[in-house]
Amino acid sequence: MVSLREHCQVRLTALKNLRTDYEKEWRDIARFAQPARTRFLSTDRDKGTSRRVRNARLFDPHGIEAFRTLTNGMTSGLTSASRPWFTLKLADEEMDELPGVRAWLSDCEAAMYAFLARTNFYGAAKAGYGEMGLFGTEACVMVEHRTAGAVCHSMTAGEYWIGLSDALVPDTLARECSGTARQIVQTFRERTPRRIRDAYTGKRADEVFTYYHLIEPNHDFDPMRFGSMPWRSAYWADFDEPDSLIQVKGYNEQPFWAPRWDVVGGDTYGVSPGMETLPALRELQMQAKRRNEAIDKLVKPEMLVKQGVRVTGEPGAVRSVGSLDQYAAMPAYSMPYQAVDAISQEIEKCRQQIDGLSFADLFNAITNMRGIQPRNMEEIASRNEEKLTQLGPVIERVSNEKLEIVVDRTFGIMSRGGLLRPPPPALAERGGMRIDTEFVSILTQMQRAVGTGQIERGLGMAGNLAAADPQVMDNVDTDEALREYYDRLGVPGRILRDEDAVKQLRAQRA
Repeated sequence: MVSLREHCQVRLTALKNLRTDYEKEWRDIARFAQPARTRFLSTDRDKGTSRRVRNARLFDPHGIEAFRTLTNGMTSGLTSASRPWFTLKLADEEMDELPGVRAWLSDCEAAMYAFLARTNFYGAAKAGYGEMGLFGTEACVMVEHRTAGAVCHSMTAGEYWIGLSDALVPDTLARECSGTARQIVQTFRERTPRRIRDAYTGKRADEVFTYYHLIEPNHDFDPMRFGSMPWRSAYWADFDEPDSLIQVKGYNEQPFWAPRWDVVGGDTYGVSPGMETLPALRELQMQAKRRNEAIDKLVKPEMLVKQGVRVTGEPGAVRSVGSLDQYAAMPAYSMPYQAVDAISQEIEKCRQQIDGLSFADLFNAITNMRGIQPRNMEEIASRNEEKLTQLGPVIERVSNEKLEIVVDRTFGIMSRGGLLRPPPPALAERGGMRIDTEFVSILTQMQRAVGTGQIERGLGMAGNLAAADPQVMDNVDTDEALREYYDRLGVPGRILRDEDAVKQLRAQRA
């Protein structure tokens, strides 16, 4: 029978093989657009290279600026810390109308927002959007913490490996961890392998060791067995010894998320804007280097001088020569001044390509808008909605593969910690109900804005017809229209009264 330690090592080897095809492309993307993220993608020859040396080959930082704009735009548009980005509702919408249900869901939302604000979730989310834009895939683990409530461990490309389920969604995560002997002993205490404990108790407490972490579905899960959990987590050290398996534990919810920007077929890792912009990023660096060389040749050209004449190129310098004529010194080649302008035009073309392929121009639509300023608000809104529909598939994938997991994980941690108010009696009497998540971020609402426009036009048409024949309004359920309109706009549920409260109010008025 294969031991758990052997099973983990076999899975890690298989996951490593899946990632091999992507690593070279990731390394090139990081080199041109975010050099600091290559620390886990470095080869053995490059691991001692400092960050300053890696940046030495970067002549134009426009790629860094473009992907920074994409990261900030995705963060503000999907998971802003300053405005709501999700709401809770029951799977059975009719049960939302039970007394106290909407207020309870709103209280849960407020508590979850406050909980996430106390953790490092928003910082990890921002780093994750950068990973998705650059490399196509993000990975982050949310673990419970006794004082902070939860801690999110965000990872960069090269630090982790993922695997897919039969539903073609990530359900396995393996990551490489490193730490000093002192750090590992503080984390795992008596479960630390003997080799690392010996280094800690000796004079090698700061020696770095490598260990691995695997999270996968627990195929031995039995809901009827006490302590059995649907997700299994295993830590093991990077050496083959009997005690190298450090820790095994479980999770009640999926503790990690690994969304992909876009996928082709059954690919494990995503396709990113960074991959699409890579040719333009390469050309931009080449053209920037050529422009600098052309400027150097214009300012300080290579000179031909007569024997005995010494030319240093220092401004204001005076040299004494025996005889003087106009050919004592002359440039070996005169660089046409138009060359710099021609290369600059090519550089601008590359920058526009990078902005378009990285979606940076979507988030700078007003700043970079051509024509007479200012434009009217309707035109600006129409332009933004038209452009942001290009992000529709990405937003849906982020919602399914990331944000739903975040909300489920947060709700589970808070429920076990007693941080949520008990459900109302009307809901408890029915034995509970599955809670769904609806996302109401800025970008999500822009995707749904078309629906609100249809409702407005439909009600406007009904109002115009009612002026001629009031009976036409019998066809319109205005209460349901208002609820649907509020639902699409993501208005907090506590603003609308329950149907029973509305009936009582109308009865009193009658």
